Amino acid sequence: MIDLGLVDAVDAQTLGPPGQRTFRVRAQAGSNRVSLWVEKEMLSQLGRAISQLLADRSLARGRPTSPVRAVDDFEVGDIEIAVGRLGLDFRPEPERVILAADSREDLERGSVPTFRMELTRSMALGLVQSIPEIVGGGRPICPLCQRPLEPGVEHFCPRTNGHSKDVALPPDRLGS
Repeated sequence: MIDLGLVDAVDAQTLGPPGQRTFRVRAQAGSNRVSLWVEKEMLSQLGRAISQLLADRSLARGRPTSPVRAVDDFEVGDIEIAVGRLGLDFRPEPERVILAADSREDLERGSVPTFRMELTRSMALGLVQSIPEIVGGGRPICPLCQRPLEPGVEHFCPRTNGHSKDVALPPDRLGS
């Protein structure tokens, strides 16, 4: 297992054009740089889970957070993990969110977690606040069938059963 302990910085990032994007959680601890490659939905669930964990367990709820250090930009990390499963825990004194990750390969073999790191409350909240923008920056979604809409391609929505050509889309999502 790779245990970074308390990291210096953490964030989430997406790479590539909409429809072909990849997502990762980046962390930095000293000179170590980590990329945890995740699916879009896994990243979204991670943000919700951290938010819920802090709401349930943090004694500092509602208090301002201190500024956090930004992750130095990097393309390839020293540690690269294609994540199959994420887990969270909370340590109360001092307040830390613990993130554990299993690589897809280790998960299939039934091994123990591959990776572990700790985040301060400020780092965890910063990560939570950045995730909706990262996840939401892709292709617009059909409000009826929830499938992605391809720019410039007519969308056939199975929920209209071929009877409606006019689907009202949010104007701010068109062409993005």
